[in-house]
Amino acid sequence: MNRIPFGNSGLEVSELCVGTMVFGSSCDEAESGRILSAAIERGADFLDTAEAYEHGEGEALLGRVLKGRRDKVLLATKVRAGTAAEDFAAHLDGSLQRLQTDHVDFYLVHWPGEGMNPRQTMSALNDACVAGKTRAVGCCNFPAWLVEHCNAIAAVEGWPLLTCNQIPYNLVERGV
Repeated sequence: MNRIPFGNSGLEVSELCVGTMVFGSSCDEAESGRILSAAIERGADFLDTAEAYEHGEGEALLGRVLKGRRDKVLLATKVRAGTAAEDFAAHLDGSLQRLQTDHVDFYLVHWPGEGMNPRQTMSALNDACVAGKTRAVGCCNFPAWLVEHCNAIAAVEGWPLLTCNQIPYNLVERGV
């Protein structure tokens, strides 16, 4: 499996990412474990989850099937849409507990919230990096102008930049 740089994070990930949105719903724990094992055996070490998947059960299931293999993967999770920046730390702690790890590699803001304060958001993401709970930060579903605005704030403050913007792009949805 080819490895590629993940944005400006300095980390390399497998070219393919294993999305775990259906772990705990369409895929039970045994099937999720088989999928994860097959992916790792083939060199896919980049995993994506979110606290919103199955109301946290997706993360908890992933934590169980990752037991003893956390060092073999790069793990991304997302803070629930609409979470206030001052609550990011508590939400990240919950994710870490469910995932049974002390850090994630990428912590993403799932959606920009109504009335989101970009400075507070970037400050909270910086705090997560400084605490060693994530190695890099990013976002999902942000318009390009908001990514640029957040990164301008981070650059001025000396905080980590948003490494990625995960947006829908697939065989069906081609809006990008």
